[in-house]
Amino acid sequence: MLWALGGYFLLSLTVGWLGRQRTRGTVEGYFAANRQLPWGLAALSMVATTFAVDTPLAITEYVREGGLAANWRWWNMLIGGMLSVVVFAPLWRRSGVLTDSEILSIRYGDKPAELLRRIRALWLGGFINLIILGWVQTAMRTVLEAFVGLTSQQSYILLAVSTFVTLLYTVIGGLWSVVWTDAIQLILALSSTTLLMIRVLGAVDMRAVPEAAWQLLPGGENWGFLTLVALIGLQWWASWYPGAEPAGGGYILQRMASTSSPLAAQRALALFQVLHYAVRPVTWYAVALASIVLLPNLSDSKTAYLLMARKFLSPPEQIMLLIGLTGAYMSTLSTHFNWGASYIARDLGLSESRALNAGLWGTIALAGLSIAVVPFMTSVAGAWNFLLESGAGTGFVLLLRWFWKRLSIWSEITALIAPMVGYAIFRWGMGWVFPESYIATVGFTVASVVLVTLSGKGTPTERWERFRLQVRPQLSWREIAIWLLGVSSGYAITFGLIWWIKEGAFPLTVLLGCVGMGVFFWLLQVGERGLGKGSGDGIS
Repeated sequence: MLWALGGYFLLSLTVGWLGRQRTRGTVEGYFAANRQLPWGLAALSMVATTFAVDTPLAITEYVREGGLAANWRWWNMLIGGMLSVVVFAPLWRRSGVLTDSEILSIRYGDKPAELLRRIRALWLGGFINLIILGWVQTAMRTVLEAFVGLTSQQSYILLAVSTFVTLLYTVIGGLWSVVWTDAIQLILALSSTTLLMIRVLGAVDMRAVPEAAWQLLPGGENWGFLTLVALIGLQWWASWYPGAEPAGGGYILQRMASTSSPLAAQRALALFQVLHYAVRPVTWYAVALASIVLLPNLSDSKTAYLLMARKFLSPPEQIMLLIGLTGAYMSTLSTHFNWGASYIARDLGLSESRALNAGLWGTIALAGLSIAVVPFMTSVAGAWNFLLESGAGTGFVLLLRWFWKRLSIWSEITALIAPMVGYAIFRWGMGWVFPESYIATVGFTVASVVLVTLSGKGTPTERWERFRLQVRPQLSWREIAIWLLGVSSGYAITFGLIWWIKEGAFPLTVLLGCVGMGVFFWLLQVGERGLGKGSGDGIS
């Protein structure tokens, strides 16, 4: 297996080197691909990044322990994702920003936003980014030890080598190298997981899967009313989470900002939603459901996916899966190295020449620290929960900053601090757990932001009008209708493909979902033309 990984590392370095030819020696050239990233490639890069090595393992654990309905922990984020496509993607692209912190200067003015941008650069690009990188490294280490059979020391050494290779091609070509390697890595990852699904469906009678596991609607003994409120009513708009930020943000924004126009940004984000929520995970559901039949007494559900791979794939095919999972792992690393360093380059107030050098050194530092934190990562699930709850309620400001003039820089600061205070009070101080702690933190954050906002003076009219003129925010019944069409079409495709796994017949639901999604894409284009956009106006 190690020789195959060596060949894959060489391929990644070659693609990274080719990406260097398109990278210019500027901050925008290095971190935003000269604003010329094709929207389809941007979408594939988003999907590759969110396809971390731990994802199929985690989804398998969800399905085994709570049935398909347990996936509402992340299915609900499609609602916010489609809202970002329709309403917020063009606003971000017209703003001309490269990082989500940069919007603060446009919205509130350079002086008020300067300090907060620097704080966010260190918080998001550094601390939060390292939590994500740490759990990705930890998950890959688990794969190497459980699937390949390496010792703890051997797996750590291989992690270091993989990280160095990823760092090398990321530094060589910036975002261009990242997105091209992402595309190849996604193809390899999906090919291997699809092969495993085909092998499983050809050998297992899916009708033997307990009917309760097929349940799609949230309910049952594991779904109390407060859980439904937290996951379906709050999470999709309230929590900052990598890849599913309310109104868009993070590395998702970086991909949108790197496209050529507002319409291209919308198309990229829309295609990402379809691939991320509907197409990609169907390969994992089949394996997870079949494992319930074949491995009914397995105590550690996280290992079920790897055990199924050992059972159904030949040794060469297992190598293919390992390469695919390694590609998923490296695509996540490269994005977080590049995205995290973009905050350092863009938001610390450095000159162009110093900013690019700082970004390069920031990339190197993140790579080194991502390896250093691995021994301290004891729970991937704990890291997920921390991110969801320590940012609970932040989305209130992230959504309304585009429409509510009254919001001020103090509202933004409150939205950054209040969730952590609420998390400490309700989780640590009062001993509450999800969903009670989450709902309470959201309420605490929203109340704090409203109180601070109404107590202050708000944004000066001149600054607000300048912001509105540049980004042109709007939310009408037309946008709401298109949003609902996108959400319903996405879920139709998702649930239709699950029905196909169960019955073995192609359902009408998928066809209806695809037609609806086609209309959705067409309406995006019509709306963009109707406003006289699509040419990259407003780009600074």
